[in-house]
Amino acid sequence: MVDGVHGGVVRLVAALEEDDGVVEPILERVRSEIPSYATVERDQIIASIRRIRSRVCRTLAVGDVPPAGELWEAERATVERLDAGVPIEDILSGFRITIWTIQRRLVDIATEYGVDGSDVVALTSLVWKLSDLFSARAAADYHQLGLAHAVADQRRRDEWLGGALAGELDTGQLERGYTVYRLRRDTAYRAFCTGPADQQAIERIQRLLFEQHGDSVLMTPSHDCLVGMIEDVPSPVPGLLVAVGAPMSVERIATSYQSAQHVLAAAALHHTAGVHTVETLGWRLAVPGLEELGDLLRARYLQPLQDTRPFGEQIVEALRSYLTHERSIPLTAAALHVHVNTLRYRLGRFEELTGRSLQDTDTIVELALALSTEPAS
Repeated sequence: MVDGVHGGVVRLVAALEEDDGVVEPILERVRSEIPSYATVERDQIIASIRRIRSRVCRTLAVGDVPPAGELWEAERATVERLDAGVPIEDILSGFRITIWTIQRRLVDIATEYGVDGSDVVALTSLVWKLSDLFSARAAADYHQLGLAHAVADQRRRDEWLGGALAGELDTGQLERGYTVYRLRRDTAYRAFCTGPADQQAIERIQRLLFEQHGDSVLMTPSHDCLVGMIEDVPSPVPGLLVAVGAPMSVERIATSYQSAQHVLAAAALHHTAGVHTVETLGWRLAVPGLEELGDLLRARYLQPLQDTRPFGEQIVEALRSYLTHERSIPLTAAALHVHVNTLRYRLGRFEELTGRSLQDTDTIVELALALSTEPAS
């Protein structure tokens, strides 16, 4: 016991040891101030609070803090919290809240047992030394166990994300995602997926996305691509095709992922890089699902040109550029680096070979679809 203390301190420590009045307040405060503790079972938190309270009381009774290596309570709590997915900074906050509340309870009931101010100061100083030891022991345990738990955390994150994108999570599992991964309920997220890429490219986009969006992006490699969910449309990554789905709530992120896959299928017909969305592709999003119509339109508009190679390829090139440049003869000729009369001749030959007029709306729509179902050379 601390030097010179009287029997009142003995009775105070004994009363604190039996006082369960601190348990519920600590439990409520920890869960309200530290969201990640929602994943920890209530009984587990209560048992941990009682163990820490007992350690505080033994320390007060002895009058000195124990060696850090003897604080098995800190080690057990750290391991339990890491297993539940609680980050180390939240574990340390939980210790501080628990010990601070116990210390406040000690101060509040001290006068009931005739403990004067100087003794209270000595006792609370001892409690704070113990609190520092708890933090140091937890940090040491994390340093020793952290890598294994970091790997386990990443595995749990990947499993949760994969389940969310596949629409396989129940309400409780989705709720855990809100808590553990700090997702916002008032935010719409976009699922995304990339085209096939090697490991180096996937690691590069992971770094870039984390630098741009931090913890607001969840992502995981899947086969030879990267999939995930993000708040905003990401910036382009040179040489990589990225497809982004429509914005949805977390509960509907699987629908956004299906959208992203449709975007990827449509974008891959004509692009090898860039970021593409439902908004940027527009009607082209429907092209991969129009196989039968695509066959018909290619036969109608492109097959007649095949018999005039290589001139037919020049006509197709002219048609693509013509539609891209809003059917402007001067802009298209400039883009192709040909004379306007050369361009008019090529467009005229298209009309002769197909029997279709480029002044007809149906021709323009069907030609655009035909060209979109056939990758550019």
